[in-house]
Amino acid sequence: ILHVADSIQDTGPCWSTWQFPMERTCGMLQPLAKSRLHPYKNLTNNVYLLELFNNL
Repeated sequence: ILHVADSIQDTGPCWSTWQFPMERTCGMLQPLAKSRLHPYKNLTNNVYLLELFNNL
């Protein structure tokens, strides 16, 4: 925790440098890619279905 203040002084505000949002997004998408043969197509279809269910 003590390094956070120095990090903010060196690199700027936390929201512009921390990778937590991207890591969280990858963590949510990883279980959706279940196909080893066509992972991108499978991921796209699963995200599309999730958005359809969110809009019901």
